[in-house]
Amino acid sequence: MRVLYLVHAHQSFSVGGAENAAFSLFNELQAQQGSESWILCAVHTSRGLLGHGELRSVEGTEREYLIGTECDWFRFNNTHIPSLRRGLQRLLDHIKPDVIHLQHYSHFGIDVIPLLQTLCPTAKVVVTLHEYLAICMHNGQMVTTQQLKLCNKSTPLACSMCFPERSAQEMFLRHHYIKTILESCDALISPSDFLIQRYRDCGIDHERFYMIENGLPPQFELARQAKYRQTYSKELNRFSYFGQLNLYKGPLVLLKAAYLLQERDITNFTIHIHGANLEHQPADFQEQFALFHDKVKDRVLLRGSYRQVDMESLMIESDWMVIPSIWWENSPVVIQEAFFYQRPVLGSDIGGTAEKIDGRGGITFAARSESSLAASMERCIGNAALHQGLVGEMEQPTTANSCLLQHLKIYDTIYSTSNSTRESLLT
Repeated sequence: MRVLYLVHAHQSFSVGGAENAAFSLFNELQAQQGSESWILCAVHTSRGLLGHGELRSVEGTEREYLIGTECDWFRFNNTHIPSLRRGLQRLLDHIKPDVIHLQHYSHFGIDVIPLLQTLCPTAKVVVTLHEYLAICMHNGQMVTTQQLKLCNKSTPLACSMCFPERSAQEMFLRHHYIKTILESCDALISPSDFLIQRYRDCGIDHERFYMIENGLPPQFELARQAKYRQTYSKELNRFSYFGQLNLYKGPLVLLKAAYLLQERDITNFTIHIHGANLEHQPADFQEQFALFHDKVKDRVLLRGSYRQVDMESLMIESDWMVIPSIWWENSPVVIQEAFFYQRPVLGSDIGGTAEKIDGRGGITFAARSESSLAASMERCIGNAALHQGLVGEMEQPTTANSCLLQHLKIYDTIYSTSNSTRESLLT
């Protein structure tokens, strides 16, 4: 089996869920006998590193490639498909893949899918959907632009109300265009059942739409898990947050919850916030964040950005993990990491977060509610019985190898089928 992975950025330039998932599969597959893998990473042309369609191997590697490209953010059309075509043709002629697996289509453009199907008609095309970009123009958040309300279903009219510069007709055509391309693929994959159902509710479906949880990298050795149960504090009063410091990830909800606890003279707790990029957020969010952090600075420590290699030491400094996202999420990898380190999770009661933690090693609180989060935190502080019970509920996290084996089953299944469905959709 010869597999080419496409992802919107190289992990050396960008650290995110899609990049980690792509490189994990790429590396694991290389170790499988009888299989070969390559990876192609987009480099946005605005970086000035590569021209559009310019192909280059990554220095010091034989199977990692970069290609310069960009797309528009309305219909996800590549801005210069002829240049991209030339670069892809060279690589595909060299690799001759059996399967082409896109871990993300941004920067490439979603029209790279029919291009790949044309340039390499015998290869099967798989797409992993990590968020809701295909059904939500608001950065895939499924949150309204003006009032920031949770959106349950995208429709042309609802979407045009969020973006009044776009008519409902334009939104309909966008949806139909993306739907047609995604449904022409040989398989779709998502790390959560919630995302699959949300796409189906919005009219994008596939007979081969699979849920596969993201696998943790090989350095997460399951044999080491037992020792992490010896690292809890006696007080069970240490909370942690890992993620970007933006509105949608909910760190402001966490700060407000800490303030409510403090106002009720509950001060026997600490919160470590691990994250960065606050300076890139809107000014009003930065002001609110600074205001509430100043009120609780004796309880809450801002630790800044972190590296994957530091995760172990940082995680064992906490007893509980908090995921206060105000949007739906999909399947935050930090949940799998928390469970690996045997840390129960407090998470919003919506979307992919609720799916992954409710009854499986975590407790949920009302999304967007600092009072609900504060009540949950108060319940957790010093509660050994609750902590022990939640740890006992945790399932073993998915390993990188287990994740790959699930993918290989799908690759084998689709490779044995014809392309008649694809051809009927695209004609």
